[in-house]
Amino acid sequence: MTHPSSSALDALQAHFARNSEEPTTPTMPHSSRSSTASPIQGLSAIAGQNTTYMGQAAGPSMEQGHGRRPLPTIAPRRIAMQPSNRVLLPKPNHPSPQPYAPSDFNHVTRNEPVAIYRPYPPPSTASTQGPGFPPSLIPTNFPVPQLSVGVPHAGWTPSQLQVPTGGQENSPMNVASHVAATEDEVDPMDTATDALLERQNDLNKENPLPKLAPTRGFLKKYFQDEKKPQRSRGGGSRKRGPRKAAEPTGDIKYRLNMASQALINGRIDEALEFVQEAIRINGETYRAWILLASLRQEKGDREGHFYARYTAATLQPKIIDEWLKCAELAVELRDEIPEKTDEFFSFALHCYSNAVKIDPTHTAARHGRAALRFEIGHLRSAVKDYGFLVEHYPFDIYAQRSYAEACVLLADSGKPQYADGPENAVEAYSRCIAHFREKGFDPRYPFDWQDVKIFVEILAYVDRFEDALRELRSLSRWLLTRSDETFWDDLSDDREWDIDNTRRLEVEAYQDGKYPASSYGRGLPLELRTKLAIYRLKLGQEDEAMVHFKFIDPDDPNASELLSEHPHLVAEAASALYEAGLLPMALRFYEPLREPDLLDAECLVRAGRCYLDAGDKRQAEECFMAAIDQDESNSEARVDARYELAKMYEAARAEREAYILVNEAIRLQEASEQAREQARKDEENQGDDNDEDREGDEDLALLATALESSTRNDTGAKQKQVKRPPKPKVDKPKQKPKPKEPKERKPKTQSDPATRRRKLFARTEELQLEEKIRADALAEAWNVVRNSRASTDDDAMGPSVEFMSAARNLVDDFRSYRDFYTWDKYLAHLGIHQAREKLEARKGNPNLLAMADRLSNNLNPDDAGAEKQTKQAPVSYRGVTFDEWLDLFLEYALGLAQMGRFQDAYKVCESARDATIFKSKEDMFLIHVAWAACALRGRDEEMCVASARWLMREYQYDTDPFRFFSALSRLCPSPASWYASGPVQKYMLRQIKLMDRAITSGAAVDSGDEEEAPTGRVYQGKELDITLLMLYGHILFISNSFTYALNYFMRAYTLDPTNSMVILSVGHCYVHYALKRQAENRQYLLTQGFLFLHQYYEIKIASPDAAQRQEAHYNLARSYHAIGIPHLAAEYYRRALQDVPDDSGKGIMGRDDLTQEAAYNLQQIYWAGGDMNGVKAIADKYLIL
Repeated sequence: MTHPSSSALDALQAHFARNSEEPTTPTMPHSSRSSTASPIQGLSAIAGQNTTYMGQAAGPSMEQGHGRRPLPTIAPRRIAMQPSNRVLLPKPNHPSPQPYAPSDFNHVTRNEPVAIYRPYPPPSTASTQGPGFPPSLIPTNFPVPQLSVGVPHAGWTPSQLQVPTGGQENSPMNVASHVAATEDEVDPMDTATDALLERQNDLNKENPLPKLAPTRGFLKKYFQDEKKPQRSRGGGSRKRGPRKAAEPTGDIKYRLNMASQALINGRIDEALEFVQEAIRINGETYRAWILLASLRQEKGDREGHFYARYTAATLQPKIIDEWLKCAELAVELRDEIPEKTDEFFSFALHCYSNAVKIDPTHTAARHGRAALRFEIGHLRSAVKDYGFLVEHYPFDIYAQRSYAEACVLLADSGKPQYADGPENAVEAYSRCIAHFREKGFDPRYPFDWQDVKIFVEILAYVDRFEDALRELRSLSRWLLTRSDETFWDDLSDDREWDIDNTRRLEVEAYQDGKYPASSYGRGLPLELRTKLAIYRLKLGQEDEAMVHFKFIDPDDPNASELLSEHPHLVAEAASALYEAGLLPMALRFYEPLREPDLLDAECLVRAGRCYLDAGDKRQAEECFMAAIDQDESNSEARVDARYELAKMYEAARAEREAYILVNEAIRLQEASEQAREQARKDEENQGDDNDEDREGDEDLALLATALESSTRNDTGAKQKQVKRPPKPKVDKPKQKPKPKEPKERKPKTQSDPATRRRKLFARTEELQLEEKIRADALAEAWNVVRNSRASTDDDAMGPSVEFMSAARNLVDDFRSYRDFYTWDKYLAHLGIHQAREKLEARKGNPNLLAMADRLSNNLNPDDAGAEKQTKQAPVSYRGVTFDEWLDLFLEYALGLAQMGRFQDAYKVCESARDATIFKSKEDMFLIHVAWAACALRGRDEEMCVASARWLMREYQYDTDPFRFFSALSRLCPSPASWYASGPVQKYMLRQIKLMDRAITSGAAVDSGDEEEAPTGRVYQGKELDITLLMLYGHILFISNSFTYALNYFMRAYTLDPTNSMVILSVGHCYVHYALKRQAENRQYLLTQGFLFLHQYYEIKIASPDAAQRQEAHYNLARSYHAIGIPHLAAEYYRRALQDVPDDSGKGIMGRDDLTQEAAYNLQQIYWAGGDMNGVKAIADKYLIL
């Protein structure tokens, strides 16, 4: 069917052709106004088609039977368009539109009432017919009405439609009162309208035309079709946010309804298919994702349920409950699936952040986000959230506790911008306490003894001990329901907290029996009594402090219960006594805590100093060593322990041990400073924790993860993944540990006797017992090593765990014996480099640096005794021969390399090399070969070349070291960077020159390596070394120095003209030189090269080994392929495919079969020639793995 527009034009043309013979009748003169329609008024009538006038739809057709009645016409400016989907085509009889308004155009402002002309009755009138009324009913003396934008057309009533009559009052119009125009006014254009519309109505029923575009340009300006609110130049409000989701289409609704029905009937898999199909059609359907989440939950897939729920929340981002639910699910899944902890943590933080964006005052969202930020160490962001909560909700005791802890942790960083944090926490807690004092307790936010402890600890943190003491007593009375006894604040002691009434009865205001005895001394918790003692001690009131310390006296007969339930209180009391200078009493509190190992590194150092003050160096040494062995983050305590122990050893004339300890302390201090500096830089780069900034970057990544995980296909019901039982849900926010609360430490693991430090001040029997335990442990380790060697399977991928653990203890024990190493090497193995320490001596603790400088000057490591011990040349250590010790070193190094710990393997080989015991030539050869094997395992070409260089230097005039160097470079899968490096080229050239001088002059002296001292060894050879010449030639060859490489290849060819490797190298050198741009006679070079290549081919082709013959075919084919002669290359490639060797036994140098390489190259030749059948045949036969 043709388009309606074309049919309408055909009908119009036929109508004009039919009426062309009829006489033209003059038209009736119009009113005083011009009959020529204004261009703007004419166009405005056309532009008004898109609106629905009074809610009327197109009526029945104008045609009655088969007759037609011609319509009278009016000027185009008075055509009032009936809104419909029909297009009228009036013949324009006016000039083109002008870019200005006509003189008779009445502009209607927005504030003026609009008079609208209604030329026909309302929809209820029975005479309404056709797409519009005859134009003859429209009087010619009425202007075209102007429609105001924003007036709902369907809501107009006849009383609201008036016609202006120019100076007369407007009155409601009646269609019957209009005077019809005479037939003489009929225009040919308008008489064709009924035929045109009749044809067009029939066509539009099946193929309606689209609506016309809205008015634009100056029409829009003059007719005020749209008026936008004016916005200030400096910016203004603009509607932001996600667009409204589109209404789901019918096919989506159908699939969702089918999915819901399937879910009701229990067909989960079928429902999943319907939902996933709906999501495939439109992934922005909120209902589909909610239904998918329900289906995942029904199947027990909590992870999939979360991902679908999260995606649904992103589609309706203003629903805060959805974000909170997603956050709770993410927190639960983080505990259930440990391998995805970080992912779900990011989801939870993002969900809480979105909830806060929707409602900044939502307490649960603030609490959740603050807790997560606190957990990952974003303290500043956590303080902001908690600060908002305590400011707007001072009664929120959970926020108060976390806010106080975060402020204290920030203040501990030492940065001045956080110094006011504890004071802010004090003010916040004060407001909270005032709120509860005024309005009473709230069971939802219980204020208890824990909050009293936190509040007074913060006051003590800012050195307000008097305020802490006063608040502790006042708040304790308040919680014990006797807050009216304020007279106790006037006393300078704590008699109100005595167990008996002896001192309380001395106070006149005290009324015995008014309150129960449990509200006085026995009602005060032991922790707060300890605080009272500590604060009294800080204020210098020792007598009153000792009264409270009696309750936690470790010498009490019931002290076992105290040490088992409240050991941290005893440690706090001991530290307070130590800081007050009461060391003997502090030692009484420290001693009971040593046996169960309840002291941290700092307390151990303090206990050691107390022992030193008491003169017990043996116990002090044990405390300091225990502090050194503590694996904690408190590096300052470990540095202090080494410093104190170094001072003890220096006084005992054990300068070596003291020097090692003080250097360890310096290294720890440097590492701590570097860590703090790096943390400061990271914090500066991170800014204000950048949570908000990162959230914008992570939104798309999190959404992509959710989409990928939630839209996976399910083949069956997924079992519920429960890695860890979920934590019970609680209504209140998670409570954080209190500030300054002693953290629970893991029990200290017993150190290995084989690696334990030797004590200097221990008793003789203790030293003997310790040495016996150490020897027994090492003997057991040797048994494990020997048994592991005997029971190792041939198919094992590496040494067993038991072997590696025992070998590590044995190797560490060997390396700790200082007589096996020189002093410098021993310090180097410990990580101490004297030259570096002197350069950096001005950066650490001055006391440590002064001691290190003093010990280094007084220490004489090369004394006669040490030299004498080295020259005695022992044959065993701990009953084991040194050959077995060397085997253990090398096996342990190879085991570390197989485990991927290549640097540790290098250190073990270096320890074996530096030992004064393993200095024979055979031992050093084994060490460097094992070193090269470790480097080969780690693909470390630099270390491989270094090991080969040592062998070439030690076995300087042998051929095998050069072969070993080439083999290592071939086996190491890395670019040829170290093989042709500058030092290697210089060394090889120097060896060649030495060889040439020895042959020509009779003798030559080695000048040594460029990195070593001259050796002075004389070259004893009588002939040239072909391997050395070929090795240096290949180094030059891969450096693209073909001219120089050809000189050495030709020298080797002169010595051995039948060597196939030499001939092949010469031929390739000629060919590659010919392919260079600088080649002067390319034809000559190619001729020479292929002469040598064919000589090589003839030698190889005569071999009985198929691998040798295939190699000759492939090399010659590859040479022809390189210079662009494909027909010859294809012939030799085909020969290589026919002469296939048996490659079942794979050699150490790789495969011998070159079938795949030849097939691939031959396929490329076929492809370049357009032989696609040959390409497919080659691929099917040879290149399918």
